Amino acid sequence: MTAVVVPLLASRGEQAPVRVASIEEPAPAKAATAPAAAAPAEAEKEEKEAERKESKYSDKDALAYFDERWDDATHKRITDIRTTGTYLRIYTDLGESSDNSPTAIRLCERGMQYLAELGVKKRVVFVQARTGGNGNPVLANVLGPKDDDCRVTYPKPKS
Repeated sequence: MTAVVVPLLASRGEQAPVRVASIEEPAPAKAATAPAAAAPAEAEKEEKEAERKESKYSDKDALAYFDERWDDATHKRITDIRTTGTYLRIYTDLGESSDNSPTAIRLCERGMQYLAELGVKKRVVFVQARTGGNGNPVLANVLGPKDDDCRVTYPKPKS
């Protein structure tokens, strides 16, 4: 144990009384073990989950599905996933000028795969940009059985 002398503040030139506080010595550091080496990966996963803007509307099953299957740059762009009926909305941190980008298209295709594995026949997927002046603009979508790819076709994408 170590003692530390800490002067207390005094007013108007009076001499300040002194308080003695004790500080416990830190315990010796333990040698690193294998589970501790895995801690950075767990910390990174927790940090990613904290970056998400999950809410009570988040589809936890869809998020888990995406997390279990992909750990790439495309997957890291997801901020939330929500479902309403057969509609799947994948929210991203992409800007609104990313319509029909490879990342948006790939996320849409993954959303279609997720709904197919659930057995959904009339699948609808929207990949949406981060919130901005226009809300969450759609970057890629499939509007149902007659829509055969994820490219946004209406309104016509900006060139």
